Amino acid sequence: MKIGLVGYGKMGSEIFSVLFDSLKDTEFTVVSLYDLEKSRESVEKLLAKQLKRKRLTQEAYDAKLGSFSFTDDYNALSDCDAVIECAFEDMTVKKDIFTKLAAIVSPECLLLTNTSSLDIAEIFRDIPDTERCLGMHFFYPVKLSGFVELNYLPENTADVLDKAEFLITATGKRALRFAGDYHIYLNQILALCISHSILIAKNAGASAEQFDKAVSEIFPFAGPFSIINTVGLGLLTKSPEGFRIARNSSLLKYGSDTMNEWLDNGCPGETGMFLDYMKENQNTADCDTSGFADSVLAVVMNAAVFAALESGCEKEALLDAVCDVLGLSGKLSDYYQSMGYEKIKAVLDRLSDETKFEVYKAADKADFDKIY
Repeated sequence: MKIGLVGYGKMGSEIFSVLFDSLKDTEFTVVSLYDLEKSRESVEKLLAKQLKRKRLTQEAYDAKLGSFSFTDDYNALSDCDAVIECAFEDMTVKKDIFTKLAAIVSPECLLLTNTSSLDIAEIFRDIPDTERCLGMHFFYPVKLSGFVELNYLPENTADVLDKAEFLITATGKRALRFAGDYHIYLNQILALCISHSILIAKNAGASAEQFDKAVSEIFPFAGPFSIINTVGLGLLTKSPEGFRIARNSSLLKYGSDTMNEWLDNGCPGETGMFLDYMKENQNTADCDTSGFADSVLAVVMNAAVFAALESGCEKEALLDAVCDVLGLSGKLSDYYQSMGYEKIKAVLDRLSDETKFEVYKAADKADFDKIY
């Protein structure tokens, strides 16, 4: 098997690493426009360390050393069985990459985009043999995340989906299949959680720090505002063209508009800058934070019910993945048993009355009981 990657930035390098470590008898060709020699040397140094620490035999080391190459020539991908595009989030850039690839590789070569926000059908609109084109969305950090989304198109054949899923399961990760409006669903629910947290904090007069502290029991690693800090405000405010679940749109727009206001007011867009800025520029006052965790859980559980009913994704994998991507401390089914439907509905009804956002319309109790 021969796999190609286009792009070797933060995501591309991590995707290469997890595939390179997991797939045996596989050749890798990475197309990058920058630091080719430096990239090659970094992989060689890592292999040398693994050999020295006896994590690789001499035979395995020699095989690995000859199984990859870095180049700036797209033609080197001509005999690949699959190519994964890992470029930055720009529709024009991605469409141009796949136009080049389609002219080089065979009609059977899988063409895979790692987009986290763009319309997948649009990316491949002008590409011939679209039955082999689909989204393969890895999450950052790739080695720690247990899931990869397969965002497939109506044209995709069962054989294509199985081949793409093999690449995922070979790394020890679980594949989640999403279609249509549910493309890139885990990023959608992450954006939904963040937007809801912004709304609740703003309405209560709570600072980012106060909010994250109030929900730390359910978000033990990073609260919603800490996630903004890690990802970077600039990236989160980019227009999510691929987020198309209609009931979520009003809340996502509210969150996007508020984050853009912060940018306009001088908040840096880079990673690691948001919390420091908010600490310096938000007024901290006493406020009631006791209902914040229940509010977030009610919204997440409700959204996951609709996703489990509508997306076609396998239910247990979907629910596990939602907890994984949000960094929740427990299972959604356990939260449901603890809160109960009536409390969840009361929280959502109050939010619905206050905002008129469709996302806060509660699913029926029968559906909650079915899913959880």
